[in-house]
Amino acid sequence: MKAATLTRLLEEELSHIPRSHKGSTQNVFRMLYTYHRRRDLAADPTAAARNALHAAVRAVEAGQNAVTPAFEWEFFRPGGGSAQMMRDGIENGTAGGIHRRRRKEPAR
Repeated sequence: MKAATLTRLLEEELSHIPRSHKGSTQNVFRMLYTYHRRRDLAADPTAAARNALHAAVRAVEAGQNAVTPAFEWEFFRPGGGSAQMMRDGIENGTAGGIHRRRRKEPAR
């Protein structure tokens, strides 16, 4: 998988995992999700996003007194949005509801 494609995929998936304040368990969860997802995709470009999600949840729950992080389960469930994105492909930047983000033009 190309780096730009991987970055777009991760940006879309992370949009379904909310951010929180600096140093929070939620942000640690986002970091762990990114780590596991990159590792999974390097081994298998068709790997399901929920595998990385579950690995990140287990890691956070084990180390943070059973705190469960927030995320949109509907997106990560089998057959959900992440599975559809992987089936459709994201090479063109619009499949599966992904749209390329345009850089904001600097104010003149």
